[in-house]
Parts: sequence; C-alpha cells; structure tokens
Amino acid sequence: MSKDYYLAQDAYKLEDLAAKKYAFYAQNAKNAQVQQLFNQIAQDQQQGAQTFRQMMNQFPQ
Repeated sequence: MSKDYYLAQDAYKLEDLAAKKYAFYAQNAKNAQVQQLFNQIAQDQQQGAQTFRQMMNQFPQ
C-alpha cells in the first residue's frame, strides 16, 4: 500500500471519530438549537469520512 493510502486512512478515522463525538454531543444536548447544530456538524464530518473512504478504495491493494 502507498503512503497516500495510509494518510487517507488516518484522515478517515479522525473524521469518523469526530462524527461520532458530535452525534453523542447532540444526543446529550438539552437545548434544541445546540442539538441541531451538533447534528449538522456530525453529518458534515460523516460526509468527510465517506470522502476519505472513497479515496482509500481508489488505491491499489
């Protein structure tokens, strides 16, 4: 595997972890506006993670 694959993998893991954290924060927020904001951030992070996952799939195995 190339160095770029591992860079994309690390970025994927960070984005995925961030998405999970923000989803957790949204579940535990008491204020509806804060909850909505955290949910939006979680979705954005998950989209970023999916982008890195797609990049990883493009590298030869």
